[in-house]
Amino acid sequence: MTVTDQGKHFAICNNARCRSTFLVDPAEDPGELGHICPRCNKKTLSHHVVQCSSCGTVVNMVRASDAEEKVTFNVDKCSHCGGTVEDEWNIEPLYFPDSYI
Repeated sequence: MTVTDQGKHFAICNNARCRSTFLVDPAEDPGELGHICPRCNKKTLSHHVVQCSSCGTVVNMVRASDAEEKVTFNVDKCSHCGGTVEDEWNIEPLYFPDSYI
């Protein structure tokens, strides 16, 4: 442990497919996606995020094209909070004037 790591603690990545352990500063705000590791945080720049509305777990990250705006899709429940794997596939539709996802 280096001097700069003092005061930090370990957190588990909020991405259900990752769950890696990494150091975080306790004063750091976890943000809308919760504490996610640096690798998953980098993926949010190139992937859409699927997140559970009930527990906040990041269920999946779906590759997006470079031209697409990266968005967070929500599911009502996931397998981590009493839902099922099938619930994780029921993405709430997203409406934009130019598109329907």
